[in-house]
Order: sequence, then C-alpha cells, then structure tokens
Amino acid sequence: MKGNSGRKGFPGVPGRIGTVGVPGKLGPRGNKGEFGDAGMKGERGLPGLRGLRGDSGAIGYGKLGNKGIKGQNGFPGDVGQEGDVGNPGLSGEIGLGGMQGQKGPAGATGQKGALGNHGPPGRRGNKGFKGMASFSPCALIAYIRKHSSCYQGTAECPAYATELVFALDISQDTTFQMFEQMKKIVTETVNQANIRESNCPVGARVAVVSYSSNTNYLIRFIDFQNKKKLLQELNRLSLQRTTNRRDIGGSMRFVARHLFKRTLQGANVRKIAVFFSNGESDHPSSVNTALLEYSALEIVPVILAFNNVPEINHAFLMDDSGQFQVITIPTGGDYSPFLKRFQLCTLCYGMKNDKCKPDVVYECNRRIRPPREYVDAAFILDSSSKINPDEFEKLKEFLSRALNHFDISSQPATSSVGDRIALVSHAIPALKPETQVIPAKKEFDLVTFNTKQLMKKYIQEYVQQLDGQTAVGHALQWTINHIFSHTPNPRKHKVIIIISVGGTSQWDKAVLKKVSLRAKCQGYALLVVSVGRNYNSTELQELASYPLEQHLIQLGRIHKPELNYAIMFLKPFLYFLQNGFNSYPPSELSTKCHKISTKKSRHVLKRHSHK
Repeated sequence: MKGNSGRKGFPGVPGRIGTVGVPGKLGPRGNKGEFGDAGMKGERGLPGLRGLRGDSGAIGYGKLGNKGIKGQNGFPGDVGQEGDVGNPGLSGEIGLGGMQGQKGPAGATGQKGALGNHGPPGRRGNKGFKGMASFSPCALIAYIRKHSSCYQGTAECPAYATELVFALDISQDTTFQMFEQMKKIVTETVNQANIRESNCPVGARVAVVSYSSNTNYLIRFIDFQNKKKLLQELNRLSLQRTTNRRDIGGSMRFVARHLFKRTLQGANVRKIAVFFSNGESDHPSSVNTALLEYSALEIVPVILAFNNVPEINHAFLMDDSGQFQVITIPTGGDYSPFLKRFQLCTLCYGMKNDKCKPDVVYECNRRIRPPREYVDAAFILDSSSKINPDEFEKLKEFLSRALNHFDISSQPATSSVGDRIALVSHAIPALKPETQVIPAKKEFDLVTFNTKQLMKKYIQEYVQQLDGQTAVGHALQWTINHIFSHTPNPRKHKVIIIISVGGTSQWDKAVLKKVSLRAKCQGYALLVVSVGRNYNSTELQELASYPLEQHLIQLGRIHKPELNYAIMFLKPFLYFLQNGFNSYPPSELSTKCHKISTKKSRHVLKRHSHK
C-alpha cells in the first residue's frame, strides 16, 4: 500500500539563472484610463476668426421683459454697395477775396474838384502840456509896471492890489476912548495908503465891520472908490454900545466867508484882515478854526490888541513868515512904532519886503516856534471807480504836494526824530462783505522811505487806480492794525488823513461808524478831505475828529484851486496837532470811550478765565 506523503522537505539551493528567452508577443490593448485632475487655466489665446452669423431663433412665448442693458458695440459690418448719385446741393457762399493784384500804371491827373462843405466839429482833444512861460513871475511884474498906465513908476503902499478889512471891537468892555483910538488908527492907515479909485488893479480897497458876538457891516468894498469920501465916512463912525461878549474867531470866519467871498482875483492880489481887540476871545477854539481857514484862503490876519492876548499869540505861531501879526498897542499912548511895523511887515509887503528884490528887506520879526513833536501820518486814498482817471491823477498830485508840510525822518525804522508817512489805497475790486480779501493795498508803510523825493516818485510812477467799491471802514481798521500797531518807535501824535470821494458802500457803513469811534478813543486824529458833490454829511461827521471845523474839509470839485485850499489848510493843522491845541480823544467822547474801554476789559477777563 502506498503510504502517506511525507513532509515537505527543505527548499533546495537555487539553481543558476537560465538563458534569456525569446521575447513574447504584445498583449492585447488595455482599457482607456480615467481623466486626471484638472490643470491650471492656461493663458488666453489669440482671438479666433469671426464666425458666421447664426440663424434667428424662433420667437418665444411669454410677456415682454424689462428693457435690457445696452449692449457693447458690435463689429463693423461689411461694406455695402455703392449708392446712387445724390441731388445737387445749394450754392455755397462767396469765398474770401484773392490776393491783391499788382498795381496798374498810374492814370492821367484828373481835374481839381470843387471845395467840399465843412465837416462837423471834432471832439475836444486832451489838454496839452503846460507851455513855457515867456516871463518869470518877477520879470512879468516888472514888465507890467513899466508898460502899464496903472503904475506911476514910484513905490507905493500897498505894492500889490490889496483887499483890506478893518474889524472894530465893540464888545461890552470897549470904552469910548478905545473906539476913538481904533478910528484914528484906521484913518491914519487909510490916509497913508494908496486907495484904488479906478479899475486898475493897484492900491487897496477898504471895508470896515464892527463885532462883538456878532459881526455887522459898516463900510463895504463897493461903497467908496474915492479916498476923500472914504475918510469922511470913517470919521462919522460912532460906538454902538452892546452887552455882548467878544468872539474874535467868529468874526474872523464871518469876514473870510462874506467880505472876501467876491474880491479881485489874481496871483499877486493880497487879502488882509485887521482885528482890533481889547482882550482874549470868549471862544479860543474858534480863533484856531479861523486861522486854519485864513491859511487855506491865503488871508493875512493882524490883531491890534489893547491888552495882552497870550492865547491868540500862541495860535499865531503857526505862521513863520512874520506876516500874521499880533501887535499890542498901549491904550492912549504913542502907537506910531507899532503902526509902522504893521505897515512894513504886512500892509506894504512887497515894497520893503519884496521877493523880487531880496536885497531890499525890512527885517520883520519872524516868530521862533517852540520845539515841535513829530507825527506818524497815514494817508488813506480813495481809489474807487467813482473817480475818473484825470481826477485820480490830480489826487496823486495833491498827495505829493501834501508831503512838503512834513519833516521826514532820515532813519524811520530806528530813530525817534522826524515825521513818518504811510500811504494806503482802498477800493479793492474783489472785496465783498464777509470775504477774506485784504480790504486795502499798502503802497508804502511808515518805515519804507526816508525822503520826500522817494515818496513822490513812488506816488507818480506806481500808485494805480483800483476801480473797486469803497470800503472806508474796513480800510481804516486795516490801517490801524497793520500800519500803526507793529511799527517801532511810535510818535506821540498819530494822524490818519482820509481822502474820500462820495459815501462808502452800504455794507461798510456799520463798520465805519464802529471803527472810527474806536480810532478816536485810541488817540488817533482823523482828518477827512471830502471831494466831489456826492457825499453823506452824517457819515463824514461821524468819521472826522472833533472839532469838526478843524478836521473836515469839504471840496466841491477835484481841481487845482479846491485842492490848493486843502494843501494850505494842512500846514496849520499839523502845527496845532503837534503842539497839543486839541485833545485826542476829545472830552465830548469821554463817556463813549469809557464804555468801549470797559467792554474791552470785560472781554479780556472773560477770555483769560476760559483758558
């Protein structure tokens, strides 16, 4: 019997590797493998060719949908077939003329035509330049005296045509003896003078008034053109007693405005007013006002006083020529030496003191002025569209002439000696209410120039008209804040001279009223020169300092005679300012200034308490 299989033996030792067999045939192709994971998106390829247009789809069912968004512009279509020729258009306009052809040969000269009618008058041309004078003023006077039948060839007193007024003091303290002495002095003066008795512009015309608190005519200029009859009328004058007190200044202003209103005009015509006085005036301020007006009108005042008048003497120091005189005459004594002084230094001026004969001079007592104090002055110039260009040029000339009355500091930034001047233009075109535009243009400040010549050159060459709306209040405030407030070495006296042409803008009125009051309370003197016929009286009175008669000049027109009045007014005004004749601020504003100061103090305390 076959036995059970034995256990498997241990593996034998591996045999050698056999030889490589012949390669077998390829097996059948396997199934397609699964898709791999999607790769990263490749870069966009180049645009392909445009495909053919597809057929329109069938119209679907349903209601009309909302209007879609405008699609993008499609590609240009294929070029269509050429259309038919259109109808002819309308004729075009005539083209530009061609170039000018060559000039043809000149034709034969024609016959002279008949004289035509006169054409209409042309427009008036611009004013020409001032011509050269054939004579100097002195040479002209000498020529006229030599060839005119009005002159006899001998020196006479007065040397020039003169309008002479005597004012007799008849106030309550005037005695009969004083009045008779006045008459005697007037009679003797007239008797020794050459009285005009014809139309020749030589000699003196005489008028006489009496005054106390009022002024009355006694003899008018036109009453007598005969010396003998004039002397007879003088002898018939008698004292008309009154209880009124003395107002010399009021009488001086009456004489200037009424007696000298219509007098002989001419460059060499002299106007002299002689006032007798038995004492001081009851209204010293009116004397100062009268002297300002007399200086502006070129009237020479003389006071013949029977008592000392120190206040009047002090005011007369504003004149340094020696012609404005205060002569004290002893009552009942010999007045001949005093009368001679009046005749030689004032009435007969030009005979012994002739500017054309400087070698023949009677030494008149020129007053020695007290040491002056210097000023900081700013001019505010109206440069608005209200002024035409010719008038603006005249205002510039006025500014240049006004500088002659100042003693300009040679070192305005560092020295305390000398006057300093600033110029501000206003009427900025872009300035409107509540805007941030600077309301004024600084032409030059207090320390820019150290000579009048440089200032005048700047005014004539660089000051231009701004042609905007007036804003005096804003300009005044800007000037105080930016011209005066930060300047070193401020002078004791500060004056702002405002040249105004018409009223300020409506939106500036409240600012002007507020700022002008504050400026006065801060010690500024405000001198207003109003030119032109269109002005606001209330506005000017609120703007100018007190007394108004000394701080407000109203000129009718912008022309040389009117502006010359303002120039002559300025000289004594500066003297009164520098010598403290008026107070700044004035006593009339003490209550208002106290309120402003109190309100300002409260505002400062409140501001500090919030810090």
